Amino acid sequence: MKVTMRTIAKQAGVSVPTVSRVLNSPEQVKPETREKVMHVIRTLNFRPNAIARNLRVQQSRTIGVIIPQIRDYFFNELYQGIYKAATENGFNILLFDAQLDPERVMEGFSFLKEQQAEGIIFTSSYISNDYYTMIARVGLPVILTLTESPWHDLPAFKVDEQKAAFDAMSYLVARGHRKIGVISGPLESTIAGQHRYDGYMMAIKHYQLPFDTNQLAFGDFRYESGYRAMETILSHAKTTGITAVCVASDEMAIGAMRAVYDYHLRVPEDISVIGFDNLSISDMVTPKLTTVAQPFEQIGYEAVTALITKLEGGGNKVSNGAHNLSHQIISRESVANCTYDDS
Repeated sequence: MKVTMRTIAKQAGVSVPTVSRVLNSPEQVKPETREKVMHVIRTLNFRPNAIARNLRVQQSRTIGVIIPQIRDYFFNELYQGIYKAATENGFNILLFDAQLDPERVMEGFSFLKEQQAEGIIFTSSYISNDYYTMIARVGLPVILTLTESPWHDLPAFKVDEQKAAFDAMSYLVARGHRKIGVISGPLESTIAGQHRYDGYMMAIKHYQLPFDTNQLAFGDFRYESGYRAMETILSHAKTTGITAVCVASDEMAIGAMRAVYDYHLRVPEDISVIGFDNLSISDMVTPKLTTVAQPFEQIGYEAVTALITKLEGGGNKVSNGAHNLSHQIISRESVANCTYDDS
């Protein structure tokens, strides 16, 4: 049986408003009446709705989360960290799926404000001036994850994309590879796309690797675009002589490996592949994907912790700008040592 304030009132022999006053303003109720109501509450193990109770002090104990789209593989791990930090601090989570639509992003900020969210975690999307104007309008503290805003003062929790991409190339070089292809994300993606591309290009220059445009293709971080990009690179493989490919997302890397297979080649015997993200699926494919790991769960946890710190008056403890968490290379089966003669 669902226990409500009406149930309590009936068993205690009082009105529903009296039960409400016992819960919200007990000083307004006679001690003997208050004790009678509390006895029934304890007997029935009644727990009042936390959101309704907190409305009287203008607190919902709710954190809003705006994500690009629910299908993103990384979101489950990011959400684990968000959920853990929120529940540890007595907060609820309200999720808004923007479905890759900028207009829905704007709707998301308004929706979460209307639902009395106290703050917002905004994840993995470029912070345009329109977004920032909306953030200022809703007047709620916002913490970024997997993105940053170089032009606006917002705290951001992520990895150093450029350094991580450079390290991926360095890993291949350390395994003997010099003729390395690159499947980049879109450069109009000014965070993940541009920064990872810059890291790859820095490594090519740093290690003085042979490189031409036939070793480079672009995708949109999705499986299908990784497949198509790898087809483009493979169509020039006889002239470029590539032995490995650095890919800007695991999803694209898995698509790239499928293209290698369809071209009757083998990973890693003919071409090595390294991805970026360390999605759970990267450990399920054959061969298992070597990749750059982003600590998604930790990023979600740290972002929510910072948001709660702001909400509790510790805003000066959370600096604006990027808070870079550590990445690492996860070595699995998709990269082989290269021993070819480069003379």
